[in-house]
Amino acid sequence: MFSFARQLRAVASYLGSAALIRGRRWLGAGVAGFVLAGGSMAAEPAGGDFGKDIQLAPFVVNGAPISVSIHARTKSDRRYAEKFADEVVEVAYETLGDSTGKGLVIVGAKGEPHPIKVFRQFLAMSQAGQLDPSMAESVGELEAMLKKLQEKMKIDDEEAKKAGLTFDTFVPALPLPLEGVASKLYQMAWAEKFDDVRLEQKLKLLTCADLDRSEFTRYDWVFYLPAYDATTAVFKDVLNKAMKAQKMGGFKRAAVRSAVFVFSPVIKKGIEGMRKGILYMTILRAQSPYNEGDIDALVRVYVRELMPDLKPGSGDERRRALAAIEKQKIENAEYAKDPFVKPERLATFDAAAYVACEGEYTRQPPEVTHRFQREGDTFQWCIREEKPRAFYPAGDRLLVNEDGTMTIRFLAGDNGVVTGVEVRWVRGRRTIPRKV
Repeated sequence: MFSFARQLRAVASYLGSAALIRGRRWLGAGVAGFVLAGGSMAAEPAGGDFGKDIQLAPFVVNGAPISVSIHARTKSDRRYAEKFADEVVEVAYETLGDSTGKGLVIVGAKGEPHPIKVFRQFLAMSQAGQLDPSMAESVGELEAMLKKLQEKMKIDDEEAKKAGLTFDTFVPALPLPLEGVASKLYQMAWAEKFDDVRLEQKLKLLTCADLDRSEFTRYDWVFYLPAYDATTAVFKDVLNKAMKAQKMGGFKRAAVRSAVFVFSPVIKKGIEGMRKGILYMTILRAQSPYNEGDIDALVRVYVRELMPDLKPGSGDERRRALAAIEKQKIENAEYAKDPFVKPERLATFDAAAYVACEGEYTRQPPEVTHRFQREGDTFQWCIREEKPRAFYPAGDRLLVNEDGTMTIRFLAGDNGVVTGVEVRWVRGRRTIPRKV
């Protein structure tokens, strides 16, 4: 699964302060893509006619006219969203070789709550039995979406907990695809000016038929961008908590803030790249025939080419990104020819049949990098000094791990002597020779 945290660590590696690196890693894991532009003139409050603030942003890709709808309430918001969407949609169009669908980019306004607050209100009312029974399917859809989002963000390590960083730390600046019931609830909350009491009354009367009448049903995908100044506030909060957790004095804190200022173009570029990756993912999920693994792989290579590397002559990111995407599409097609399939464990087996597989294997001769050994009623696959992983027989020289996400198949020559092992997992394959 695509991890924005890994991408952000590439940005953080340019910064020398340990606290700053930790803060940037948490920021990337939680926010994925922030808008690091400055504030602008005050936006109009929500409510009234949602459509009046939607304008079409037309542009051309390889001679083909395409467009994206932008909902914004200031000129600066609209200019930024148009440029941002233009760059991503062009790449998505060339990835698909066809239409990117009818899309809407919503720029959040200062002072308005994040859509996740609305979703939580909806779920809380469901738990309290205040929703129409017909909403059960929508409740399940929304719960699954939020759970998956939190799992991807991975704000659960000990360092984050010690610093007081949680999922909610990052929510105010989190870009978000608004899919299914999520988009419809957001539009409803917007119409009620995000007033909790009025929205509660509206939700109590909500039915599935009402959701079908949402203004967003005309769009193939909807993407929410947080308010411009949300990023600055969250980033400041993350760094302050990270420095406090490190028990930094005033001098070190000043040094970290100076580093942020000096490297701000690098930080902005890295975070901007991850934001673009989220929109790219949103479009592919809505318009492409690819499965989730294919999309994750395409987003990963796209974002990688947008990361700052500070190397001379490394410009023309669009060209590099398209080349990387085309290469990944070929790899995706190869995976599709021979996809990973979880095998079932054997109910009974002869342990002696795997004795010939026991021994040492290496990816870096003469070093031993892998070992296969029997341990009681199970077998263990050991990678360097890592904790041994339990594997169970699933066929002739084939074993599978406990949750079925990885297999090891031992390879043998015509004489039956084991020569290596093929390790497979979802969208991954590696052959490791036996050490001689």
